[in-house]
Amino acid sequence: MAERQGWLWIDAAAAGAAAGVLAEVMVFRLNPEVSQHATAVLIGAPLWATWGALGFGLPLLALGAGLRALRRRRDLWLAPELTAVAYLAAAVICLVNADLHEFLLSSVALRVLAQDGVAWAVGLALALLGGAAVRRAGAPTRLRVAFAAAIIALPLARMLLQPTPPGSPLEVAARPIGAPTQRLLVVGVDGLDAAVLLGRVDDTRAPQLAALERRGCWGPLTPHRPHLRRSAWTSTAVGSYPGRHGVKSKRGWLLPWLPGEPLRLLPWTPQGSRLILPWGLAREVTPPAASVPPLWERLRASGVPTAAVDWPGIWGATVTLEPWRPADRQDLEPAVRSSLEWALEPFPEQAPAVWRAVGGDRGRVAAALAALEAGAGDVWIHLEVLSAARTGLEPLKPRHTREREVVELALQLTDDHLGALLAAAGDGATVAVVAPYGLAPPTPWERLQRLLGIGGAWRVSPDTNPDGVLLLAGPGVATGQRFAGARLADVAPTLCYLLGLPTAQYMEGGLIVDAIAPEFLSAHALRVAE
Repeated sequence: MAERQGWLWIDAAAAGAAAGVLAEVMVFRLNPEVSQHATAVLIGAPLWATWGALGFGLPLLALGAGLRALRRRRDLWLAPELTAVAYLAAAVICLVNADLHEFLLSSVALRVLAQDGVAWAVGLALALLGGAAVRRAGAPTRLRVAFAAAIIALPLARMLLQPTPPGSPLEVAARPIGAPTQRLLVVGVDGLDAAVLLGRVDDTRAPQLAALERRGCWGPLTPHRPHLRRSAWTSTAVGSYPGRHGVKSKRGWLLPWLPGEPLRLLPWTPQGSRLILPWGLAREVTPPAASVPPLWERLRASGVPTAAVDWPGIWGATVTLEPWRPADRQDLEPAVRSSLEWALEPFPEQAPAVWRAVGGDRGRVAAALAALEAGAGDVWIHLEVLSAARTGLEPLKPRHTREREVVELALQLTDDHLGALLAAAGDGATVAVVAPYGLAPPTPWERLQRLLGIGGAWRVSPDTNPDGVLLLAGPGVATGQRFAGARLADVAPTLCYLLGLPTAQYMEGGLIVDAIAPEFLSAHALRVAE
């Protein structure tokens, strides 16, 4: 009897080892850029298997002990049921990740990932059927060992027989695309969304944004899932999705047995993505830069004087960003400084982030204004004070009056910066104010986590991927319109069209037709260049 009781931890460890190998397969599926030869898979298999035996085996051990207690049989062999749980979890997580990463992987890689979900469901059935056959034979030790070996080897066999289709990002050089007919000003505003435009923007609090709404058009901008900040800003600037430009997470993970290329993407799992990597062997690195040039580099290559001031993303040596210096707090106008000091006084924890954003925005705007005054015909700039204020101090309740003061001051500062940039750009410029994602309050799940003491402390966040916004103004833009919706990759092609330039073949977005004046559409044919 004691020998039978001792089998439970072995059964749980075997099922956990199978879960670890299933995790290895999932990690490789999400990283088609990484070389996935048989040697790399086989070297990683024992590391993932032992990691899974510990990390997933312990919960399975508790589950098995509970099942034994319920059935009042301490000699019950539970390896098939525990293995079925591991395969069920893998099947569900595969299908969730296939849906979640629609724009981050190629269609072929997504199809293989979804097929894995079906394969693991079949593996679940095989585990139960194989377990039943072993029980009918009396469950001798040799058959139990063979069963454990088979369930661990099954994911490896599938990985080796159907490897992940290679999928390196598209490599595109910044070739000339043509000379625009007018100046371009693109202002990225972190923290701007429909809630701000509809609830806070008016001629008193944000006159520049209100005027842009009247003389141009605006609408929601739908980000790709999951929320990856640098990836979203990159997609907006290049006109393609992460599967093509290569920027995914802000972190890369370099495995010692795969030194050539870091992992760019980890699967979503309930316990967190980082824990899926075995034994802390992965080293955090900066992931590879975007392989597709942003629109401003195509314009620079065309001879247009260009300035891009701190546009978020992961950019390589071929992309030039203007130098800038944050403004010192003491350099602010006395009225602005005193108003912010009074509003932030009750919030000592949130105040430093807001002050840093205020100084950063001042420095970036100064660099952009200098470029415009020097004759730049293409300027891109990113502002963040609105996001810094809203993230920690969004007034979610009527009693949040001081928080409301901070957010409205941040909106006024952003609007003032926008006014200065618009004045320097001139009346004939094409203007885009873009926020690739919005901010949303905590979900019920996040609120439950906070009750348990494990949630965040923010008021609003982009984690749930709420819609951002896009405002357009200038020649060819429909006046006073609100378009139904657009995607991140639609921004760059639409700007090309409004500037009288061809779109590029690698751009996966299309024109936001509702944002363009009908007479402009009828007079300008859509052209495509390499």
